[in-house]
Amino acid sequence: MAELELQSICKAFQHPVLDRLSLKVPQGEFFVIVGPSGIGKTTLLRCIAGLENLDGGKILFDGQDVTNVPPYQRGAAMTFESYALYPHKTVFENIASPLVAAKTEVTEIRRRVQDVTKLLQIPHLLERKPHEISGGQKQRTALGRTLVAKPKVYLLDEPISHLDAKIRAELRIQFHTLKELREVATVYVTHDYAEALSLGDRIGVMGDGGLVQIGTGREVFDQPNSLFVAQHLGQPTINVLEGQLQKDNEDLVFKSDEMQLPVSRELANKLKNDSGRKVKIGLRPQFIHCLSEWENDKDLPVFSFQAEVELNEALGSYGVLLVKAMGKSLTVITSPEIHYSPGQKVELSIETNRSLYFDAQNGMNLGTDLTRMEADG
Repeated sequence: MAELELQSICKAFQHPVLDRLSLKVPQGEFFVIVGPSGIGKTTLLRCIAGLENLDGGKILFDGQDVTNVPPYQRGAAMTFESYALYPHKTVFENIASPLVAAKTEVTEIRRRVQDVTKLLQIPHLLERKPHEISGGQKQRTALGRTLVAKPKVYLLDEPISHLDAKIRAELRIQFHTLKELREVATVYVTHDYAEALSLGDRIGVMGDGGLVQIGTGREVFDQPNSLFVAQHLGQPTINVLEGQLQKDNEDLVFKSDEMQLPVSRELANKLKNDSGRKVKIGLRPQFIHCLSEWENDKDLPVFSFQAEVELNEALGSYGVLLVKAMGKSLTVITSPEIHYSPGQKVELSIETNRSLYFDAQNGMNLGTDLTRMEADG
């Protein structure tokens, strides 16, 4: 068994970075933490590894309190964003360094280094030094040094953020298939929402003070518990409009200047007494469709309107359309094969049951009963 547990841990510098953060990562789980730069993701990993002292709380590996155990005795292996390779050592020596420090037998060191380099497809680099290999090969070397240690917990700090798209895709596949990562608890940090959704068995979105929502990628993407979470998952970024709820005969609608959108029946029933409430609506670009290229074959509830194209970008696998409608600017995902010209009139449809409504003051999702998901795993 190799489980990680954090119990109300606290860490502050000039201001609180981790404020009573609690989390359980069971054996075999690949847990991904996503959030903006500077929010405390790396600090959290460094606390788990023992490289930063806590101001409060406990860290447990397999039920044992390791809060005050030195890093080299803790049983955590960490891959750093900056690689942190020894420049004077070969790839073999870099990967073998934790085994040498642990006074592992020479034959066992060779066997384990050969196994991990074969897995990472770098056995031909063993005699080279860091300045003689590419960025992707350096990253695989750093990852190999982490994997070879066979720790109780793996800590991976943005391990592929500086690599090109092809190598990132290859390493994402390897993270899915590495059996070593399924034998212990793994915590992976990234600022890339696509990485988080692709890799995480569960993901945690980090905000001020800790993890503000935890769930599967699908749960967090479809039902973010706050506007903060919604804005940090998805590309292009979610459209956000300010307005208020109003009664229109027997229906509840969202009104913002010239724009008036019907509220889904399920949410309208929940908010039927909230007419006049100030809210923010979140409209994901992939749920706004150009009628010329989309058929509502599932008879989804939609709101259709006319818009004017301001900008069209073809980004390979999809297109991005910036439009003006009813006094508002909206971003829409389109087919990359269809060209739209500035000033062109287009008919759009919004999937109203995919609209997200947030309280204008605290930013919490009005469609859920959550006020703040406790990060208790």
